[in-house]
Amino acid sequence: MSRLRFPLGLAACVLAAPLLIGAGPLPSPGNPTAANPAQAILDTDRAFAAKAREMGVGAAFQAFAADEVTLLNRPQAKVDRAALATLFPAGLELEWAPEDASVSADGTLGYSWGKARSRLKKPDGTVVERPPVRYVTIWRRATKDAPWRFIFDGGTVDPEWEAAQPKGQ
Repeated sequence: MSRLRFPLGLAACVLAAPLLIGAGPLPSPGNPTAANPAQAILDTDRAFAAKAREMGVGAAFQAFAADEVTLLNRPQAKVDRAALATLFPAGLELEWAPEDASVSADGTLGYSWGKARSRLKKPDGTVVERPPVRYVTIWRRATKDAPWRFIFDGGTVDPEWEAAQPKGQ
């Protein structure tokens, strides 16, 4: 399942650095996406999460993916879009919400990050709650008018949650 665990630190900095170079032209007033070019990514990520709740995790990942994606928590990180529909276990519920996003100066590459929770409902009715996650998703589009498609997704246990856990002695 995506959005579970990988060390963000340096990897996130390396991936995000090209996005932070060059802010681009000043936004035009009256157009919310012009005022915040990252708003389109935030909206896309929220729609992605809504689709996961409505249709299931695999269908949502397939609907919003590029032709090939990287899922860092998978044994084989590179995954074709066609495989995404059946990649996630039945009974998996994954909910997330982006907290921030950024877009490259040319408007074709960006990222979003936020928090996610997952639980797995087993056939016997038991539910396995997993620790909350802080995730990052890298988005790309062919042109400024094309839809955003994710190319990279992964996460790590939420550091705030982890810090609040009792320490063993």
